[in-house]
Amino acid sequence: MKIMSRLAVVVAGIAGLAASAAEAQQMTAVTQLGWLRIGEYAPILVAEAKGFFKDEGIDHKTVDGGPGKKPIPIVAVGQAQFGLATQGMQIISARAARDPVDVVAIGTLFQQAPSSYISITEADAPPSKPKDMEGKNVGVQAETEFVFKAFAKKNNIDLSKVKVTFVKATVEPLMAGQIDYFSGWVINQTFQIETEAAKPDAPATIKGKSWRALRLAEWGVPTYTDVIFTSGDMLKKNPELVRRYLKAVQRGMQYVIDHPDESVDILAKFPGQIEDAKKLAWRFKLQNPLFQSDDTRKNGLLWMNPATWEQMVEFLKDGEQIPRAIPVAEVMTDAFLPKK
Repeated sequence: MKIMSRLAVVVAGIAGLAASAAEAQQMTAVTQLGWLRIGEYAPILVAEAKGFFKDEGIDHKTVDGGPGKKPIPIVAVGQAQFGLATQGMQIISARAARDPVDVVAIGTLFQQAPSSYISITEADAPPSKPKDMEGKNVGVQAETEFVFKAFAKKNNIDLSKVKVTFVKATVEPLMAGQIDYFSGWVINQTFQIETEAAKPDAPATIKGKSWRALRLAEWGVPTYTDVIFTSGDMLKKNPELVRRYLKAVQRGMQYVIDHPDESVDILAKFPGQIEDAKKLAWRFKLQNPLFQSDDTRKNGLLWMNPATWEQMVEFLKDGEQIPRAIPVAEVMTDAFLPKK
């Protein structure tokens, strides 16, 4: 009995040490989104809802973005451990600034950027081509004209034959016929076009019509969007948190790809979600394929190709958006992603 009692004490002690070790491994992480909680961020939100962060020993919190909430400075000063940059080129611009910001890209949600020049046509019209933009009015957002110039250069568009109009990130000018092309994302503004075009009282400019998209990635201007980043300091001081975080997000993305219907139900009920189930289901049909590429099939989800980053640096330098070209190794790394 004494031996058994002593054995029980030893076992209890070992269990206590294991529990203490597990508690010591618990980490905290805050993700600063680039915008409000929408299906665009499904991999992170599903990872939180399904407990994938908890499985990695992370107490995770999602913080909304929106007007006045810029993820890069928030992460740089340590108010959040991770952030989502709407455009990967924002990371480059921050690193290449005269007063550099210490942020590094560690993964990307979108392998194929949804960034496009969207038009509205008859339902049976053929696909658009870049040269079709000549003689037309193209609406772009402020500070993104350099992207259109890069797109035009890649596709031999005569800029002297194109009128460029600055518009906000809303598709109404296109639907009203004020512009012929709109710079937007195929996973966002096109939902409004489809919804309005299907209404019995839709205006003639859109009634019964369809949208077409010239995706930049398909026409020589590849970029990464919704890029996950952290601070360089975090990579040095807590690499294990970075690894665990990316593993959880990767699981969340795979779950959304494998279980889109259940993911719709999860996100529709997620606190603060602003998209309903109908829009989420529509979104995933367009969005999930853009999470994947030949690169991810070879290297795993979230992986980033350095060559794409090199091209983004080139676009920014040629567009005079950064004072100097910087090495890709300064702005991105795949070293913390799970090995496939």
